[in-house]
Amino acid sequence: MAKILVIDDNVDLLETIRQILALRGGHQVVVSAEGTDGLAKAVADPPDLAIVDVMMPGVSGYEICRQLRANPRTASVPIIVFTARGQPVDRQAAMDVGADDYMAKPVPMKELLERVNDLLAKRAAETAHVLAGMVVLLSLRGGVGVTTLAVNLAATLARARDEAACLVDLCPSSGHVALHLGLRPEPNWSDLVKIGVPDVEFVEALLLQHASGLRVLASPMLPVVGHGLPRTVVETTLRVLRRRFAAVVVDAPSVLDEAAMAALDAATVVGLVVTPDAPSIQTAVGTMRALGQWSDKFQIILNQITPGAKLPTEAIERALKRSLLGTIPFDPAQARALGHGAPLALHSSTSPLAQAVRGLVQET
Repeated sequence: MAKILVIDDNVDLLETIRQILALRGGHQVVVSAEGTDGLAKAVADPPDLAIVDVMMPGVSGYEICRQLRANPRTASVPIIVFTARGQPVDRQAAMDVGADDYMAKPVPMKELLERVNDLLAKRAAETAHVLAGMVVLLSLRGGVGVTTLAVNLAATLARARDEAACLVDLCPSSGHVALHLGLRPEPNWSDLVKIGVPDVEFVEALLLQHASGLRVLASPMLPVVGHGLPRTVVETTLRVLRRRFAAVVVDAPSVLDEAAMAALDAATVVGLVVTPDAPSIQTAVGTMRALGQWSDKFQIILNQITPGAKLPTEAIERALKRSLLGTIPFDPAQARALGHGAPLALHSSTSPLAQAVRGLVQET
């Protein structure tokens, strides 16, 4: 089921479309008979798809398309444009303002439903498994829930794939990945420091086995004194794991050490985790500036680690000049899950946190 916004000043047509999309298509439908109101609804609660009439009093459908594309919150929303004009020039005008599809009135309802479902399927295919391959989760501000997300993301990917995923904890100061999973962190990556270049067998021998099938390269329980893992060792280890597993999730250290640099180089995607408060956003802005060479890999994940709203999403996206990949809601069950070594993604799949993490990877 998708959330679809329909903006058209013809109230009879609105009701017909609502019934077709809701009853036959099984979608959630939000309607608006006025352009300004429809645009406000789209920005306040972005839909999965928008259907927009061109000829409306006040704000035209073309202007709505332009504003939807200009706003980071709605820039990627698929748009179908309705118009009473059916000439090629009208179709081109709709495409020029950012529409994905164009239909001339009167609109056959069966065809409309097919077009809607085709666009939704195309969008899902384009964004499927955004967080896949070598995923590095990072924040240079501690206490924002990076490890919680890494554990639950890895567990979700492990369930979604035939081959178990691997989770790597690169924290040099007593990482908590093993604790989240109820595992004892022995062996761990400290043994990698003792050798030059690890081979496949050596790396495999260091991996912990979780009951879910998830494999874990744990951080040592005692903090590492000194420089920690050399960059070349991390590069080789991650290369071995990437060949062995379809999905590798890395809980990166909150400092830009050699291990973090190696992880960023190896990453398919870097999930920059932020919380809705000024210090976290300031740190994120600085992080992206310092790591500009990897900017094309960054995806922003908003993590609500406390109840109640703080900075609004729009303000965060403006400050970071990026739209959010997703938002993880505050979940009071997480504290209990940590105490029991039982990640919510594995033991409470209907929890808000587990559902949000599944949404990040577009699991189908």
